[in-house]
Amino acid sequence: RRRFFGDSPSPAPQKAESYKDFSDPWLGSADLGFDPLKLAVQGGIFDKGPSAVPETTYYNYRESEVKHGRFAMGAFLAIFAESADRGALLKQLGQTGIEDKLDGTLGLDEVQAPVLLIGLGYQALAEYNLQRDETDGDILSVQYKKERLPGDLGFDPLGLSKGKGSDIKGLHNIEVNTGRLAMIGVTSFLFKEFVVKDPEIASKIL
Repeated sequence: RRRFFGDSPSPAPQKAESYKDFSDPWLGSADLGFDPLKLAVQGGIFDKGPSAVPETTYYNYRESEVKHGRFAMGAFLAIFAESADRGALLKQLGQTGIEDKLDGTLGLDEVQAPVLLIGLGYQALAEYNLQRDETDGDILSVQYKKERLPGDLGFDPLGLSKGKGSDIKGLHNIEVNTGRLAMIGVTSFLFKEFVVKDPEIASKIL
């Protein structure tokens, strides 16, 4: 650009060294200061779009964490809708003598697959609508919008985030933390059930 006498070139923006270098208005109790590999600032995955900014990668990791947490919470609840899964969970907890009568009373085995398919279908539709409204030119990435809550797909049938006294930031952080626990729980269950077959070894590891 044209420079006049005494002008100095604008300093280049400094590269973020940590996710803490970004200003995230939605992060609260879910901020545990844990990103040892600095994935949130490395780039190269989500920042391919022409309108990508340094915050794009961090924002997409936040988005991904929320959505993976939702799937994990759904998967954890789905365990209780299948008699074989409930039996495996009770066995892991050492409660082998408990009689499972849920199928006889609620018929949960019959509704597990339809509920999961409906959930996946809604998620796919919401993702499509989100991408359709974006202008970043990258279908693999969520466009960075500082005013948009990461993971917000416009689904709030109970109106928990609206009205007097609502705390959308607090609810978001509760969701993130609960999703993390669900991801750990489901991963531990699957690891113990399908990878570690010896119960003595499993009891020492988990």
